Amino acid sequence: MTTTETEVRPRLPLPVRALLTLIAMFVAALSGVVALLLPDGTGQTVAVHLCSTAAGIGLATALVRGIDRRPVSALGLGRPALGASLAALAVIAACTAAGTVLAVVCGLTTRAVSQPGISGWVVLTMLTQAFLLQGIPEEVLFRGYLVQSALGRLPIWGVTALSVLVFGAPHLLSGSGATSFGEQALFLLLPIGFALLATVFRLRTGSVWPAVAVHGGFHVSWWLAALWVTPRTDTYGAYLAVVGGVLLTVGLAAAWWEIRRTR
Repeated sequence: MTTTETEVRPRLPLPVRALLTLIAMFVAALSGVVALLLPDGTGQTVAVHLCSTAAGIGLATALVRGIDRRPVSALGLGRPALGASLAALAVIAACTAAGTVLAVVCGLTTRAVSQPGISGWVVLTMLTQAFLLQGIPEEVLFRGYLVQSALGRLPIWGVTALSVLVFGAPHLLSGSGATSFGEQALFLLLPIGFALLATVFRLRTGSVWPAVAVHGGFHVSWWLAALWVTPRTDTYGAYLAVVGGVLLTVGLAAAWWEIRRTR
């Protein structure tokens, strides 16, 4: 981040900004309701996802301009960081693959039910959901807006913790397939793990796009892994612990490295 990105902003309490970020995330997720006026089909689904992206960017822009009184460039949208984004995709894919393979070795999975040929529309829908519905709007808000808002007000470890924990908390409500609170808590290892990586990439590059690559890349990798194996019902918690544990370990290691680098 540049010096101008770490200057002190107006004194609206940081917890209020975090709450506004959460509210904006839910509003962006629900904004696609307007696209439901279109005819049913893949086109409608993609339109819903596009609405979420537009709403997420719009709300982040409103927050950074209206609350922080800072330029839109502070969100990190104007820095493509293509090399870092490709590296982020590779890292998250490797982490998901390693966790899945470890779960298979531990006997926590069964072979996935064979599926007929997957159409291009299915792949398109999956990609738009991974990036347009989730990756872009959520990262622009949490790693774009909230990170820049906390820089200069918290140490790097505090910026990282705030971004990750505020992002992770709503995932207690996610439809994760968990059948108990324990399993739902273990599910949090997944978003917390990749959020750590996304935050590190954002801090290291100043761009939000590598964070988008981590987020969307996780969902794509998770989907691809599900085409290969399925977690067993009786060991679902252990499966989440193994895959999430890999993500969390790598994320914590990356965060530790970034915090040490900036001291």
